[in-house]
Amino acid sequence: MLWYLLKTWVGREEELAKEIRRTVPASMYGECFVIRQERIWRKQQRSIVHVEPLFPGCVFLTCKESGALFNRSGQNPLLEGLMACGNLTLFPVMEEDVDFLIKISGEDHIVRLSYVMKDEQGKICKISDPLKACRGQIERYQFKKRYAMVRRRLWGEDQAIVLGIILKEDTERKLLYKDVEVSAGMPG
Repeated sequence: MLWYLLKTWVGREEELAKEIRRTVPASMYGECFVIRQERIWRKQQRSIVHVEPLFPGCVFLTCKESGALFNRSGQNPLLEGLMACGNLTLFPVMEEDVDFLIKISGEDHIVRLSYVMKDEQGKICKISDPLKACRGQIERYQFKKRYAMVRRRLWGEDQAIVLGIILKEDTERKLLYKDVEVSAGMPG
């Protein structure tokens, strides 16, 4: 499956994905989606889990072959119209980038929180997926804000990717998911 990256305005990702799903015939593509991630907000010593775009301004489109999105002249009227308005830019995504994105986000295209455990000296002794897939690329951890900064080359550019983490103390309390309290369990 070939992937394409559609760059649009930050905050308009879902709107663009819905517009494509509404107007482009389903036979022309496989999926149109935004890769999202779970993050923890710390407010008043409570952990609130929310979901946000992993790559602001980015929508992904898949298709079986490159010709599916374009007519014989090499253009798609819908995408051409959107690009002419300055709403988006279309880039093919390299296979190695696709493999990485699938590895961290899975079939549902959501990067889940990674469990990070520290030993008594404060050194990292355990990391779960999806962050485990980035082990050699972790630049730093921000434990208070519950994220890890990963430096990776994606779509030909160095990218700083922020991935949400969960700590042992979060698993010992209740987490809030979209305003619904649930007991936290230790991820595997």
